[in-house]
Amino acid sequence: YNADKLATAPRSWADFWDTKTFPGKRGLRKGAKFTLEFALLADGVAPADVYSVLGTKAGVERAFKKLDQIKGDIQWWEAGAQPPQLLASGDVVMSAAYNGRISAAQKEGKNLRVVWNGSIYDVDSWAIPKGTPKRDEAYRFVKFASEPQNQRVYSGEIPYGPTHVKAVAGMDPKIVSDLPTAPDNLKGALASNTEFWVEHGEELEQRFNAWAAR
Repeated sequence: YNADKLATAPRSWADFWDTKTFPGKRGLRKGAKFTLEFALLADGVAPADVYSVLGTKAGVERAFKKLDQIKGDIQWWEAGAQPPQLLASGDVVMSAAYNGRISAAQKEGKNLRVVWNGSIYDVDSWAIPKGTPKRDEAYRFVKFASEPQNQRVYSGEIPYGPTHVKAVAGMDPKIVSDLPTAPDNLKGALASNTEFWVEHGEELEQRFNAWAAR
C-alpha cells in the first residue's frame, strides 16, 4: 500500500476485503493462481489449510463467492511492473504485488509498504535441457549462481530469498529484513503449492477467466 495515500495500514487479507474501512480500488493479479488463495485467506482459512480447501468443489465455490464481494472494486493487473505504478498514482489503495517490484519503487523514493501477513512465497529453479551442446557452460553457470557470495549480491539487487543457507551471513540486516524468507516475514505466510497448480491449474484458470469476463 502507499503510506502517503492510506493513513491506516491494512494488516491482513480481511482488511483488503474491507471496503468500508478502506474504500477504493484494489489491485489483484488477473488469474486464478494466488488470487483464489488470497480469497480463502480473507475468508478466514488458515494458511496451512488453503490448498486442502481449494482442492474441493465447496472450497472453489467459497473462493469465488468471496471474490464476488469485491469484484466491482478490483483493478486487475497482469504485469509485475503495474502494482507499484497503480499504487503510486493512487489508482488503487492497496494491491497484491511482487515484493521485488515494491522494493524497486521504494528505491525510487515511493513510500510504499509491504504487509507480509498472508503472503505467498514461491520458488524458481535452474534447469539444463537434456542433450544441450552447452552442458558444461550450463553447469558452470549453475555453480556460479549457487555460490553464497553471488546469491548475496543478487538479494542485494532484488530482495528475493537466496537458496544457499550461507548467503545470509554478512548480508546487510536491512536487506535480510526485506526478504520473504526472513523469519518474521514467514510468519503467517503460505508456500505456493506447485503440485496443486499442475493438477488443477487449467480447470481453475478457465473457471476464473469465465468469472472475470462476466
